[in-house]
Amino acid sequence: MIANPSSRPEAMLPRLLLAVLVTSVVGWLGCGGGQQPAPEPQAAAPAPAGQPSAAGTAPAAAPAVTPAAAAAVDPDRKETKWIGKIPYDVFYDQPLSIAANTTSIGGTQETSVTPNQPNPVAEAGTANMPTPATGGSPAPAAGAGIDWAKTMPMEMLMTEIKTLRSQLQTNLQTVATYNRGVNEISNDAAILAGLIGIVERHPEETNWKPNAHIVRELAYQVYSNAEGSGRSAYEKTQLPFEQLCTIMDGGSAPEVDAEPNAPFADYAYLSEIMKWFEKRFTDLKSNVNTEARLKEDPLAIERRLRMLVAFGRMMGTEGYSSSDEKKYQGFVTMFVDGGMSAVDAAKAGDFDAYQAALNQVQTSCGECHQQYRGSDSGF
Repeated sequence: MIANPSSRPEAMLPRLLLAVLVTSVVGWLGCGGGQQPAPEPQAAAPAPAGQPSAAGTAPAAAPAVTPAAAAAVDPDRKETKWIGKIPYDVFYDQPLSIAANTTSIGGTQETSVTPNQPNPVAEAGTANMPTPATGGSPAPAAGAGIDWAKTMPMEMLMTEIKTLRSQLQTNLQTVATYNRGVNEISNDAAILAGLIGIVERHPEETNWKPNAHIVRELAYQVYSNAEGSGRSAYEKTQLPFEQLCTIMDGGSAPEVDAEPNAPFADYAYLSEIMKWFEKRFTDLKSNVNTEARLKEDPLAIERRLRMLVAFGRMMGTEGYSSSDEKKYQGFVTMFVDGGMSAVDAAKAGDFDAYQAALNQVQTSCGECHQQYRGSDSGF
């Protein structure tokens, strides 16, 4: 009988070697020589129904993350470096730069406060107060503290207001007169608004003074609407002028949003005052150029000079550019003193003193403009 070849010792040797090899590999894997299969990821427990996850509440502790678990979540992700059990990419590459960045996200940027500086939040209530230069005085708030009766008696003030009203009425007769005089209308209305602002603060009375703030607002509307040409522009300018005339003549005031005693700088703009200054000052220098001319109508000359003084005082109140600076207030004082000296000279008929006073006014303007407006400005 022929024996089975597989039962021979030499035939069984390869099988024995294979069995030994398989047993060794299995034992090595069972003793931790290889990587254990990753545990199945557990789904996070859902939050209780109706419980909001509002900002500011402490988040629930996250389960520990291992490299194997991370790979199981996203096997295609890029390889992540680890520090112990913490993924390396949770750290900023430049943490000091990130910490130094104070940019506000999604809100108003806060002002940083350095040592020895006032806290802007703590002093918010004084943010709008003028800061005088060292050794100087703050600008008069909205014209408070100015003796308007001494500066411009009410009778003279009303004469100037009536003159401006008459000029505006002439230029607002028709569309054609409006088109020709639009620049003059604008300046006259701005000066009128300034004078009515003085009426509000003046200790003397006039019949429409209780509604002076509304009249002043309407004068400002005439000023602001006087631009362009044509019927539409004319009508927008004429309407507030008619309304202010009605109030001055004793009629009822329309409903107008107007702040009583608003700062002069809100409606009597410096640019318009300067235009008027130049026109008025040139008239005084050119036409009142002899002693005889000075004595012709001293009351009219005094009234025009007092107008200069009144607007000079006005420009020194808060809200105007540089009004909180000592040097600027010095120029205002020089201007006002020169104007009042000219008033005294006109009343006395002293032409030399009158000329000297006007020269002081002109010098104050020139030096102020050199400082604050540039070398090419002044009159």
